Order: sequence, then structure tokens, then C-alpha cells
Amino acid sequence: MRPQDQTFDRNTNAMQKVGAVIIHDRKIMVVRKKNEEQLECIMPGGRMELGESQLECLTRELAEELNVRLLREEYIGTYKDIAVFEGVPLVIHAYLAIIEGDPMPANEIKEFLWIDSAFEQDGIRVGSIMARKVIPEMKRRDIID
Repeated sequence: MRPQDQTFDRNTNAMQKVGAVIIHDRKIMVVRKKNEEQLECIMPGGRMELGESQLECLTRELAEELNVRLLREEYIGTYKDIAVFEGVPLVIHAYLAIIEGDPMPANEIKEFLWIDSAFEQDGIRVGSIMARKVIPEMKRRDIID
């Protein structure tokens, strides 16, 4: 079974999310949530709903958070850590996402930023999975600066 087709895993006690890695001009998109005390940026995406596939979740979350349509996706990997906002175990399935439309923050998203691998030098705080796993992988693939 392709990762995209896998559904919510009832056998894990971790929060399950799907995240989009959106690239533009060799930079990666990160988002900030409204009403959060933390300043960390995270990848767009969100929690999987019961019975929902990873692809369905990714498509829904991109429409809800950024008002864009998912055209294509490529599975990057599944990562585990502690959720930056909720402080609970997290499993996130990350996908390189090709989108259609101009992103517009919506729902719980306050803003989005385009960053490169030098984000720390720019004073930008990024969630641990994004900072330690996804951004280095995109740099290794020579997709971002």
C-alpha cells in the first residue's frame, strides 16, 4: 500500500498529522498559527481524521489552511517527535506538495513565510521535525538553499 493511501492508525497513541512541503524559488513554506503563544513556524497540514487517508488529509488541509488545490504529491517520510504546540507524541507524514493557486492564510493560519536552510540566522523559530528532518532533507536534495 502506498503511504498516501494509509488511513488513521487506531493502534497509536500519538497525534497523527500530514504535512505539506511547498517549495517556491528554492525556499520552503512555513506557517504560523493564530492565537498560539509559541512563535515556532510549522509546515502546513494538520490532523488526520478517522477513516481519512493521508492524501485526503493533505488535500483537505491545504484547501482549509491556504485556499490552494493539491496537484501532485511525493512522499518524503514519516517522522516522530513531540508536538510543538500540544506537547504530546506526534507522528507526521511529510509530502512534497505541488499546488495550484496563490496561498492565502485561512482558518487557524495567521501567516506564511518562505524560508531557506539559514532560517536560524534570520531569527525564525521552526518546529523540530521541520528544522531537524524536513529542511535538511530538502537541502540534501538540492531543492532549497
